[in-house]
Amino acid sequence: MCASYGLETTPDELDEHFAFDERGRNAAVVEWLAANATEVVKPTGPRALNLNPLVRERVIGDDPVRQLDLAWWQMWIGGQRPKFSTINARSENLLKGVWAGPTKARRALVPVTHYFEKGRRFDLGGELFSIGAIYTINRTDAAPTPDGWLPTYAIVTRPAASHVEEIHDRMPLIIPPEMYADWLAPDLAGDQTLVDAALAASEEPSQRVQMHELEGR
Repeated sequence: MCASYGLETTPDELDEHFAFDERGRNAAVVEWLAANATEVVKPTGPRALNLNPLVRERVIGDDPVRQLDLAWWQMWIGGQRPKFSTINARSENLLKGVWAGPTKARRALVPVTHYFEKGRRFDLGGELFSIGAIYTINRTDAAPTPDGWLPTYAIVTRPAASHVEEIHDRMPLIIPPEMYADWLAPDLAGDQTLVDAALAASEEPSQRVQMHELEGR
């Protein structure tokens, strides 16, 4: 489970971490970082349209281009905002049910520096890291783009590491940098081999996650 997180970083750190070229940078994300550096990121609500940074790849010409977008944190299904919660997607369900049906969800990364669960803050000692996500593109009047298209996403979760289980039995699927290319590849169909590889790769950073009790909680 993950229902809130934080991203305390700079545009230069994001550029270096994800190896964006000029086609992948986004001025709107620079503004977002300036406005939200110390804020808690929460799912997009029905009234407050809080859009959040999302990293994905798409093919431009013949090249896969890694890019930053602002996206809606609750994945839409079939072009509609569902009545049930789609802020999280279990890793074991990615190849079945609503996630694998006509939605044709694709893979993305959510950049974070920490996440929250039951009065605790979880991090990797201040490192910028990435949580696996899946996304769809939908048309909405709320989109901050001239064409009205907007990515909507769900964070992928996995069974919790042993030292996290006392707080919650789930945790976000941390994707390490060496697996970014495979996870983001727009021309690589998702299958059980890829999901298993992501789970295996997430094991080491998941064991390094540090837990801090929040004051006043």
